[in-house]
Amino acid sequence: MGHKCESSIDIDAAAEELFAIVTDLETYPEWVSDVQEVKVHDHDADGFPTSSTMTVDASIKVVTYRLDYTYEYPTLVSWTSRPGGDVKHIEGSYTFEELGDGSTTVTYALELDPGFPVPGFMLKRAQKHIIGQALKGLKARAES
Repeated sequence: MGHKCESSIDIDAAAEELFAIVTDLETYPEWVSDVQEVKVHDHDADGFPTSSTMTVDASIKVVTYRLDYTYEYPTLVSWTSRPGGDVKHIEGSYTFEELGDGSTTVTYALELDPGFPVPGFMLKRAQKHIIGQALKGLKARAES
């Protein structure tokens, strides 16, 4: 399988607020610099997206892939790619752990198998970049 990577950040916002931002997939291009386009295909009974297609500048190249989502409100958003996109496999999650002072620790975990030859150091660098940009963007969006 692919390489796993994760990082965490403390954000001055409640888990519910962060969960709402993260599940509003169509706004990702506004706050995640590498996401170029998101198309949501389906929603569950609670209105959360269950599948989307994303076009992302993954540093190595621009890729398009389809994701399926699962939720544990308000502590977890996770996703897994479907076969057939530009990337062989993506699995990731945001977890939200409230700290009791109105802030939340957000952990972004990502496992990525590009399905094309990429030196290991470049893959790790790309993952750290993707995670870092997403967490910085989420923090800026939530705290603005």
